[in-house]
Order: sequence, then structure tokens, then C-alpha cells
Amino acid sequence: MVKIANAPCSWGVDYADDPNNPNWKDVFKEISNAGYKYCEIGPYGYLPKEYEQTSDYLNEQNLKVVGGFIFDHLNQSKQHDRIKTKIISTCDLLNKLNAKVFVIIDHISEERMKTSGNRQISKPLHSEEYKLMVSFIRDICNIVKEQFNLTPVLHPHAGTYIEYEDEIDNLFNELNNSYLSLCLDTAHLTYSGIDPYAAILKYGSLVKHMHFKDIKQEVLDTVYKNKLDFDTAVSKGVFTPLGTGMVDFKKVYKNLNKIHYEGYATIEQDLDPSLDINAIDYAKKSLQYLNQL
Repeated sequence: MVKIANAPCSWGVDYADDPNNPNWKDVFKEISNAGYKYCEIGPYGYLPKEYEQTSDYLNEQNLKVVGGFIFDHLNQSKQHDRIKTKIISTCDLLNKLNAKVFVIIDHISEERMKTSGNRQISKPLHSEEYKLMVSFIRDICNIVKEQFNLTPVLHPHAGTYIEYEDEIDNLFNELNNSYLSLCLDTAHLTYSGIDPYAAILKYGSLVKHMHFKDIKQEVLDTVYKNKLDFDTAVSKGVFTPLGTGMVDFKKVYKNLNKIHYEGYATIEQDLDPSLDINAIDYAKKSLQYLNQL
């Protein structure tokens, strides 16, 4: 049985230092009020760094923490020391909160964002930087698992240097790390030309976490036809509420059952500003939609 979580990104919290972020207590209270029992913690620094304050409040809301993430420039070796410090702090908090997974996401790069979704014209990372990125991810996996007993999961993301199926496969082959597993995002896979249903079956036991997101067929077709960059695609509303796009979540569930998946799935909700709906309403509708399947 897939356990459904939600996360601060569904309330527009992508970066901890964004002055427009809603209050953290309000966000987690609304996640709970929307009917969720599980959550991710969002970017490190959004929650108080004092474990007790965070833990006490989440317990009051009857929320269990699934995991957290790093979304940073893994492709830039000069950033690795800074990123590692952030990862250690994040995982220390996650460990204290009894979380399960740590999601590893390379940050969107200017070069790859321009060609996202188009494998033929997407250039690879410079060979030396690629080797350093692979080594760094291997180091991250060892820290995450051995020091904090969390499962490291790689999240392929559109507009990054870990986007396409061959890049996922090559990374796992070159990394050769028994700790690393996968977080599959239904919409990002689709955007990048990867069949999300086939990916679940292909990677099987490597799939340790899921992100549920939907995507609009007509917008994606325009992206491919006009070779639009990732930012433009997002601004045109390529991502859409669950159940209103092209992702067949019945088929997602069917294939997760085939691999005997018993983990979590975090709903990531990119709100369309043209819809008369706020975050908590969207969160409720998404959960109701999944519960009906």
C-alpha cells in the first residue's frame, strides 16, 4: 500500500530563504488538515533548526516525516564542500525526526534548462566535472546511509544533467554504490521522454520513493514542437493538478503493485494561478482523487 505524503513545495516553498514563503507552522497545519498523515520537510532552513520545536509541532499535527532533499548544484565541484555541509545538517535533522529517505536532486543548469525534454540536443556535463559529480554523489550516499541510516534516492529532474534514461543508467553503472536507490517523479519522467510506467517496472527494487505530479499533454506537445526551455514550460503551466493531466495514476498504482512497492509517494503540487484554488484545497482534491483510484 502506497502511503501518501505532501510537502512545503506544494505551498510554493522551493527555497528556504524566499521572503515570500508562508509560515512553516501554517503549512504543516494545512497539510494535516487536508487529511495527510505523512510529510516531507522541505528545503533545509525552512523549519527551525532546533529539533525539539519541529518535532513537538509535527507531533501535535499527527504528521510523520517521510524525508527531505538536497536540490543544489551537484554538477559544480566548487560547490561540493558547501553542499556537503548542508546535506549533513539536513540528514541530522531527518534522522532525529525518524525519516526514511533522503532525496538527491541536481539543480537546474542554464545550459540544460534550454534543451530540457530534448535528448538529441542536450549536451552532457564536461567529462572532468561529470567524474567529480559521480564521486560526490557516491560520497553523499555513504554519508546518508552510514552516518544517518537514511536511504539515499536519486531524483532525475528535467533541466539537469541527470535527466534522461541513459543518464540515469550510466550514473548507476559508474557510481556502483549499493546504497543508492531511485525516486521516480511521474511528471518529470514524462517531460523528459521516459515512460513512467515502464520505468517503475524496469527499476523495480531500486524504486524506494515516489513523487506524484501530473503534466499537460497539450503544453508538453508545444514544448517539444517549439523547443521551449524548462522555465518557459513551467510558466505555461506544463505541470497540472493530479487527475487533470496525462499521467494515468491507475497504471502507476498497478505497476507499483507489480513491484510490491510499500513506500511513500509525495504529492508535489504546482499551483496554476489561473485556477481559483488555494494550496489546501488543491491538497485535499489531490488526496481525494488518489483515494478514489
